[in-house]
Amino acid sequence: MDSRLSARALVELLGLWRTSEPAFDALADGIRLLCLDNRIAPETALPAERELATALGVSRTTVAAAYRALRATGHIVSRQGSGSVTRPLGRTTSARWYDREGIDLQQASPPAWPGLPGVIAETVASATALVSRAGYDILGHAELRAAIADRYALLGIPTSPAQIMVTTGAQQALNLIASTLLRRADRVLIETPSYPHAMETFRRVGARLVGVPVETAHGWDLDRAAQAFARTRPVLAYLMPEFQNPTGRSMTLDERAVFERAAH
Repeated sequence: MDSRLSARALVELLGLWRTSEPAFDALADGIRLLCLDNRIAPETALPAERELATALGVSRTTVAAAYRALRATGHIVSRQGSGSVTRPLGRTTSARWYDREGIDLQQASPPAWPGLPGVIAETVASATALVSRAGYDILGHAELRAAIADRYALLGIPTSPAQIMVTTGAQQALNLIASTLLRRADRVLIETPSYPHAMETFRRVGARLVGVPVETAHGWDLDRAAQAFARTRPVLAYLMPEFQNPTGRSMTLDERAVFERAAH
């Protein structure tokens, strides 16, 4: 075992961990996400149940149920004399990613694609022309926006370049959406578990999160989703129908249809 995490430190890492789902589920989701993005390192001993319950202001039963759920999903293991310890994430071997049948998405920076050196060489050759252009376009390069619009049009969604804005990444897009569309106490429907930084972005503007469970094996809880839309009338729904993060699950056509009907 490499280290031990105090209850106070874990509470700070969890932040605003409570959602509309049962407390033990929300707590397990919060700890699970901290393990997945490596904010809690493998082989770290978690606080004792009673200690963490006191720090969070919940019952020991809630913490015990959360730890039990984490053991069931393989994120922690109980060890004699150490308590509950986070498990390694099971990295693959060091073989090149393009030689394997799949890509290990747990590695943020896999080896480069073999054709990358040629692309870099072409870019360097045109560097003089590139540096003579204006620096930053807040809407995105016109040719790129046109290409993206054409792509949507091919998919059957009529789109013009004026409707496209290219951001520097998903986080900038989320910040723009949250600050533009949401007000304090607005409800946002979100999958649980979900992308943790999206949750933080919505909470930062004062939104209230409404959780809809999603599992790798069974997909989205459609009954809970329909009830959540009807009961809370969310202003915004943040969903990942393709390769949901972190489960990797994609919605079926029937699941998409349920969400579409519930949102109207």
